[in-house]
Amino acid sequence: MIGANRKLALSVQSPLEEGAAFELNKRRGTVVQLRPTSCLVLWDEFVDAETGEIFPPVSEVIPHEEISRNDMNGRLRILSRPSVLAAAEVRGRVDRNKKEIARMNWRLCFVKAAQTMIDEGRLQESRASFVEQDVHLLSLGSVYYNRYLLDQAGASRKRGGAQVNLGPQSKPSTSPAQIFKWFLKHQRGGENALFDSYGASGNRRGRYSEAEQELMRSVIDSRLDGERCSIASLHSSVDAVFRAYNEQAARQQPPGPVFNIPGYDYVRSVIDDMAPLDHMIRTRGLKHAHQSLHPLGVGVKTSRALERVEVDEYTTDLMVILRDLGIWDWLQPEERLMIGLDGATRRVALSIAIDVHTRCIVGMQISASETTSLFRETLEMIFMDKTPNSDAVGAHEPWKMHGRPERIVLDRGPNYVPDTVYDLIASLGFTNMGAPAKKPWLRPYVERFFRTLHNGLLQRFTGRTFSNVVQRGENDAAERASMSIDEFLHWLVRWIVEIYHLTPQEGLNGLTPAEAWDHSQTVSRLQAVSRSELRKVFGIRRIRKLGPAGIDMMHINYQTKDLARIFLGPGGKRKTFEVAWWPHDIGAIEVKVAPDHWMTVTATDPMWIGKSFDDLAAIRRRLAAERDRSDAVKARALADLDAAAYRAKALRGILPTTLTDATYDRTEDEYLRFMKTAETEFDAPDFEGLFDGVVDLSADLQEGEVAADDAPGHPAPAQPVPKTSFEDDDDLME
Repeated sequence: MIGANRKLALSVQSPLEEGAAFELNKRRGTVVQLRPTSCLVLWDEFVDAETGEIFPPVSEVIPHEEISRNDMNGRLRILSRPSVLAAAEVRGRVDRNKKEIARMNWRLCFVKAAQTMIDEGRLQESRASFVEQDVHLLSLGSVYYNRYLLDQAGASRKRGGAQVNLGPQSKPSTSPAQIFKWFLKHQRGGENALFDSYGASGNRRGRYSEAEQELMRSVIDSRLDGERCSIASLHSSVDAVFRAYNEQAARQQPPGPVFNIPGYDYVRSVIDDMAPLDHMIRTRGLKHAHQSLHPLGVGVKTSRALERVEVDEYTTDLMVILRDLGIWDWLQPEERLMIGLDGATRRVALSIAIDVHTRCIVGMQISASETTSLFRETLEMIFMDKTPNSDAVGAHEPWKMHGRPERIVLDRGPNYVPDTVYDLIASLGFTNMGAPAKKPWLRPYVERFFRTLHNGLLQRFTGRTFSNVVQRGENDAAERASMSIDEFLHWLVRWIVEIYHLTPQEGLNGLTPAEAWDHSQTVSRLQAVSRSELRKVFGIRRIRKLGPAGIDMMHINYQTKDLARIFLGPGGKRKTFEVAWWPHDIGAIEVKVAPDHWMTVTATDPMWIGKSFDDLAAIRRRLAAERDRSDAVKARALADLDAAAYRAKALRGILPTTLTDATYDRTEDEYLRFMKTAETEFDAPDFEGLFDGVVDLSADLQEGEVAADDAPGHPAPAQPVPKTSFEDDDDLME
């Protein structure tokens, strides 16, 4: 019962009280009556600034929950409370600045000193007594003030001998009569009465009249344009206009008013007081102002990894030597030209995919060709584990960030507008967000990463091209280039995995991207994509003919029982199919056997399961290096083979066929019965020996124990007598 009452008490709590004036959603009102679950409010007259609609004073009942919700979102502002009594012209302490409060506390220290002396009987509450005891009063007040300064500086929390900064101090008082006035004010109005008019001090009125300011602003408005003239030039124009105006006013009858000529500093202050947006629109244009001064709020908000992935391309500000140092000797000449290894020195294009939630790089591709689009390869890399790439460069951290993204954010560049890009994204089934061109703040994370890459990695090497000819000077980037393409890839991967992913970021609340990725896996599970889907989306499409060995792709046979049944069916020998072959997984292919049906066909040899085209290329190179056969021996063997085949065909033609309509199905099943493929090996049960699973109980019996079957009442079965001689040798021959 007590808990229920407590909940009821908490439910009726409200930040308002009866008679309080407040502002809710920019409309002012007064609390007329406070109820247990709501309050009765009398609204003031309200004019909507956007529509001009006038709302008359009305009363309304507002629940406490609604007031608390608005208070939590910063929509409630208390204007006054009846419990806080203060004159309308007196400012509250929360509205005072630090200097005003410090001056009040300085006076309060001397008031406390006077009160102490009065309590001790050494001082009377009269002006004459204050003047008479001036020495003791001023000294005791200074002591109290020094204690106050030491307490504000935290001297009690510091070790002995440590320096204490007391901050700004007020001068000691020298007038006991003034202290008496402070004492009287404190008795009448408390501490708030000790505040003075320091906050209203200073001349805040402009030195120049409204007419002078209007003339000066007209000159500045006419000169402040895209030419971005200097302040000295603007001041000279203002000075000339004011002098011409004064000369013209002097000729009038009677003479007109003379304007004060503004100085350089005042013209500068007027320009600085202009709104930044107005100033930038005038000097640099609306488009540049919109890009540079676009207001930012909470930004893009995500709750899990790969919820939003931004992809963009960037031409590096570094000249790279496009030749390999023996690492890629196995490439064919046409393959070298395809990836741009022609020995030239130029900038390379870098395509990056970054996960917004963790700031991890989930895809990266490099091209030395100026016309190659890297989006397909970058998108493909998002789905793949990149740890082999980090292991290849000797990185100590894995590059494990991969999975199926939910949304891809692209710009409207020429590489992202073709229909093939939209078809690729639609095939994978996630959302495509095409950000408008020339608006980088809609893709802020990938744009910010490019600057981080430039400042963190590219600036460390020679051969930079710089952003303009002024910064470049006489620096010949091509001559100073010192980084080959393989070295650039090596350090780029290591910088991403070992430096960027391990650097804390303010946008991740101090976490590193790698820590943010690991933390995201504990709250949500990433969605994966099957290899069958990847083969159909990213695979190379070819038309292949079906044969007895299945389908041949890159000299590897792919065969399953279902595909063999299609071959043995009507017209199977003449059938051709569309095949999807994926270089990253050559252990299986996708065969389109019907208009809306794909069949996964594994490689006949299980050694290719899980392998990639790079593994195949490595094996081919090794076999080519080891192959040393004579053409004459090969020709002789082929001749003998052809002769034997001709003889076999001739002899086979003599025998009648055994395949009839009644035996066709059985013969087809027999053909498929003992066919060995990777599929059959995967489905086959584990091998067990003849005696696997047989338990010898006699080995567990200890000496002196009798088996259960040998116990009384259980006659032992007859044991076969082992044959110790070979008298009946004839039986062995039968």
